[in-house]
Amino acid sequence: MSVASSAKKEKEAVGARDRTIPVRVSRSLYDDARRTAVAECRTIAGQIEYWSQVGRAALDNPDLPVEFVRSILVAKARREIEPFDPED
Repeated sequence: MSVASSAKKEKEAVGARDRTIPVRVSRSLYDDARRTAVAECRTIAGQIEYWSQVGRAALDNPDLPVEFVRSILVAKARREIEPFDPED
């Protein structure tokens, strides 16, 4: 297999993982996401994905305040979190 062919297959595999799929949501969720997306400079899909990430992280960490979870996700996205280095 040539290098170009290998690179093309790798690019196609990455693209397949990043493809979007249509999902039905209620009109009220869509409208809320649209308003918030405009205010926060996101796409509507990006806003719903963001809410999903925050919600999932909050459910996974029920003892933490949602705002704390949100700030951790923002810091992680900005790469502001220092790696954990346990002391021996």
